[in-house]
Amino acid sequence: FTACNVTTQIVAQVASNQYGGQSFTLSHLAPFVDVSRQKLRKSVIEERIESGEVLDDAIIDKITERRLRTEVQSGIQTIQYQVVTLLTTNGQAPFVTVYMYLDEAKNPQEKKDLAMIIEEVMLQRMQGVKNEKGVWITPAFPKLIYVLDEDNITEGSKYWHLTELAAKCTAKRMVPDYISAK
Repeated sequence: FTACNVTTQIVAQVASNQYGGQSFTLSHLAPFVDVSRQKLRKSVIEERIESGEVLDDAIIDKITERRLRTEVQSGIQTIQYQVVTLLTTNGQAPFVTVYMYLDEAKNPQEKKDLAMIIEEVMLQRMQGVKNEKGVWITPAFPKLIYVLDEDNITEGSKYWHLTELAAKCTAKRMVPDYISAK
């Protein structure tokens, strides 16, 4: 959540001091998912000890991952709503593009965490944001770019579910745009 908040602050500062667009990749947020996971896991263990509950790793992991998913949802929502409501010093919304490229992850766990972030971005973009009349609309920014590669391009590949989700998002909101890793 903190990393997402800092990201929007950086977007605001950069947009206010330049003309044209800017971009960032969700892979920069992925390492912070594990930081949150470790913090949440520690908290879950402390709570279970305080309440006299069993310290079963499977239960601790399940609770930790559920809380982690909630934190990722909040973080992505922060990015979405802050970018939509930001105005630069020249009075424009920042022209921001977000890249979603799984192979930028540095290790398998980070790749899974990046996939979680990408999934959440797609789900929230499919939902849209409420306008001043309370109607769900498609925000203009950030633009989304989804990278197609070996691990998400064919049915049955490990991250095929993300490509299916991207296609559903495109059908509903006309984003993301697609590029090939090649």
